[in-house]
Parts: sequence; C-alpha cells; structure tokens
Amino acid sequence: MKVSIRVFGNLVTILGRKQVIELDEGGTVGTLSNRLAESAGLRRQGYLGNYKVGGGDLAILVNGRNIHLLDGVETVLKDGDEVVILPPTAGG
Repeated sequence: MKVSIRVFGNLVTILGRKQVIELDEGGTVGTLSNRLAESAGLRRQGYLGNYKVGGGDLAILVNGRNIHLLDGVETVLKDGDEVVILPPTAGG
C-alpha cells in the first residue's frame, strides 16, 4: 500500500517535504515512522530527529485526524492515507 507523507518545520531538512512510502498491509504509524527514520539514516527507533513519535513532541495527523484521537502509534494505515507530521516549531 502507498501512504503520502507531508512534513513541516525543521524535519523537512531531514525527511523532505513530501513523499510517498510503500508499506505492507496492516502497517501502522509506528511502522511508518521507523521506515522514515531508517530512510533518513536516523538510528533511534521511535524518534524522528529529536522528536519522540507518539509522545507529546509531534502532532501527527492521519487524514486530518490527530493520532492521539485514534490509536496513537498503533493506528493502522490504509492505502491512499495522508500522514502529516508537524513538529512544535511548525504549529504541532
């Protein structure tokens, strides 16, 4: 399945502004963040740059809904979903 990613703030220099990631069926926000970190050469699982995924550090939206209102990092993604990642400096 393919998921669209849009990134804002200082994470753009690490992850790029926009990309499409291929995930296996049943992939979650946590799986996606680990894939993004790996492709950017980051080694800490569960983090994007200095921001903890699933904590209060980032606002992550799936199709416009904050993952804290869904299942957090265990939110299952579907083909065609759009994920937006906002660090605090970008309004997250």
